[in-house]
Amino acid sequence: MEVVDELKLFDDQLIEKLNQLAANKIEYWDIKSGVGIGTSLDFTDQKSKEVSSYELIDCGIRTFVNGGWGFNTLQDISKPSVIEGFKQAIKLARLSESLCKNKFKIKERDALITNFKLESKKNIEDIHVEEKINQVKQQEKIASKYSPKIKNTHTVYMDGYGSNLFINSFGSVIYQELSLIRLFSLVYAQENGILQRSVNSVGGLGGFEIIETDQAKILGSKSAKEAVELLKAKSPVGGKFTVIMDPKFCGVLIHEALGHAIEADTVLNKESILEGKTGTQIANVDVNIIDDPTMGQGKKYNLPYELYGSYFVDDEGIPSQKTEIIKNGILRNYLHNLETSSRMGVSPNGHGRASTNTSKPQVRMGITFLEPKDWELDEMIKDMKNGILCEDFQYGYTDPSTGNFQFKCKISYLIKNGEKTDLMRDVALSGMTLEVLNKISAIGNEIGLSDGTCGKGGQGVRVCDGGPYIRVEDVTVGGLN
Repeated sequence: MEVVDELKLFDDQLIEKLNQLAANKIEYWDIKSGVGIGTSLDFTDQKSKEVSSYELIDCGIRTFVNGGWGFNTLQDISKPSVIEGFKQAIKLARLSESLCKNKFKIKERDALITNFKLESKKNIEDIHVEEKINQVKQQEKIASKYSPKIKNTHTVYMDGYGSNLFINSFGSVIYQELSLIRLFSLVYAQENGILQRSVNSVGGLGGFEIIETDQAKILGSKSAKEAVELLKAKSPVGGKFTVIMDPKFCGVLIHEALGHAIEADTVLNKESILEGKTGTQIANVDVNIIDDPTMGQGKKYNLPYELYGSYFVDDEGIPSQKTEIIKNGILRNYLHNLETSSRMGVSPNGHGRASTNTSKPQVRMGITFLEPKDWELDEMIKDMKNGILCEDFQYGYTDPSTGNFQFKCKISYLIKNGEKTDLMRDVALSGMTLEVLNKISAIGNEIGLSDGTCGKGGQGVRVCDGGPYIRVEDVTVGGLN
């Protein structure tokens, strides 16, 4: 696979020059540079709000010495500008080192020299913008005409294709080509002064075949149907209930309530309830939680594309890998980047991620999920006298330093004497992360994953999260009443 012309300036001669500049001044450096093209479409109530495309070339230079980091970004990519930017990054690292309190070394790793290209059935760069617009218009039309109760519709389409190069002082040279698409549908329905909404999305790594899947085709109608149905839903009476969480809601619990607490930078900043708890029992013995962003998982779910949270290597050149977070209820590992693994004396596990080439890598999740067991959903419901089935997620809050969380469900059903009964809206759950993980009384046998964008430190990265249906005892439930 040949490197695109714009990135060929990063040849052996330039790398040798950078190593000469770094000698006796810094201990480590890396560079991420890329060429990207993409399209953004934003329609509201069948009218276009944005139709835009972009093409960019950028570069991020990172340097390190004895705990101090330097970071410099470039939009002008040429050998002279890279050399000058590298010199500035060295100065920044040395200044940072003189000011920082946490001194540490980055352990040298074996060089990784490899290429990766994600194959697509329909390359997005070959699809005319008119066809993309027609797809969005169709989603808007279907959603708008679903019912006279539909108040507003909003559909967003985003795609991108990039060629990216990563090089570092360990001798790694990693070249990648990949593309992604995400389609997002938001619909509001209104009746008798009641306003309800539903949000759904489809995202993945691949080509335009993502938009042509059955899941994507029904996106607008699904959002409209859910929003209209919620108009007739009841509001719950608050109290303590046994709760069943569907795969999407289970994923939110795992990602938000637990996941950010196992990111090692949060642990080192003493902002995590899980500080110092590796090797200890923190959950029910049946609970196994994994983060696995490796490529090739789309086939497990019969998808013609890769999962949205997948990546070949992270943004520090570390291969993506399966990381065991909780095994049989015992906390096994935190998620790490180069810095946190170096400071904690362990190996990095491929979770140093950045939203762009010009953003600094942070510790981030990839594809985080609770592993399935052997319960059928019907068995869980029949085994309940008084409870709530929660499906999907609207919004929420979590504090990794205390474990406190509050989440609002999209759709819920009251369960009485082993039967699913009334549809409910505005159901909110609250609790403490570790308490909930120990109150799981049943784990389903089929896993589901959702795509999303996770925000942290001013950056948003691609993620997936999920799990099976799970039943949790004694959960605090609130509603409008």
